[in-house]
Amino acid sequence: MNIDTGHDVVTAELTDAGILVATLNRPSSRNSLILESWLALDAALDYVTAAGDVRCVVLTSVGAYFSSGGDLKTAPRVGNGAMAAIGRLEVAHGVITRLRSLPVPVFCAVEGGAVGLGWSLALACDLVVAARGARFSCPFVRRGVVPDGGASWFLSQRVGRIRAAALVLLGTELTAVEAHECGLISHLADDGASLAVAMELAGKLAESPSRAVELTKRLLHSAEDSDFVHFLALELATGVITQGRPEAAAARAAFAARSTATASGPTASPPGAMAGLDTAAVATEFQFGDSK
Repeated sequence: MNIDTGHDVVTAELTDAGILVATLNRPSSRNSLILESWLALDAALDYVTAAGDVRCVVLTSVGAYFSSGGDLKTAPRVGNGAMAAIGRLEVAHGVITRLRSLPVPVFCAVEGGAVGLGWSLALACDLVVAARGARFSCPFVRRGVVPDGGASWFLSQRVGRIRAAALVLLGTELTAVEAHECGLISHLADDGASLAVAMELAGKLAESPSRAVELTKRLLHSAEDSDFVHFLALELATGVITQGRPEAAAARAAFAARSTATASGPTASPPGAMAGLDTAAVATEFQFGDSK
């Protein structure tokens, strides 16, 4: 199903599996980001938060290059307020913040490269699949401006201040392999296959219990902003929620059934909630033997 984003520079489609695919659609400019790009992405995220039928988001692009960053041929000025001179960036900040706070995981599929604000957009996603030939860089300083889109924060959080300084002050370029080694992308793919890999991963995640997925994403993001004691309190609160849901009860029953089958030979699955459930797969996914 096609989702109306209001601008053709970003298209959006919802698959039958509940995966919303948002596609940057300015290949002639290496998918540089203009105001309408951010407005269209914002509209796609409106659908995610309002519809309730989206299990994952995949952000990708048309062509051989994910994004060359903010468009340098158009002025970033928007409106007449105090921040008007960089109004486009303020809109971009809203989208980047929303990507992080969405209740569903966001994948990013990167071909060719992600530069500047385009890299910030990728860094805002939960999981990044990059083609092996992709390159990543933040060439802000040599252009006479400061890093934007949260790049300095993202990089400092993930690789440390010293390595982040090399990336943002010197504009050091990373290959996809190097970015993977230092934890800035989650998966490598063959050139041309990043979207296929991202869709496969999203499809598997879309089959997981949605409440557990949402709360796990919230925990991951909270870890960046909380001290350890407060984080553990949040972990307990979310654990109470998920342990009381039927998916967890079914998984515990599956684990018990598998343990019984291992000890005494083949046995029938218990009735009711376990009917039709692949107990071996569930038991492998959820190791409840060490759970409290």
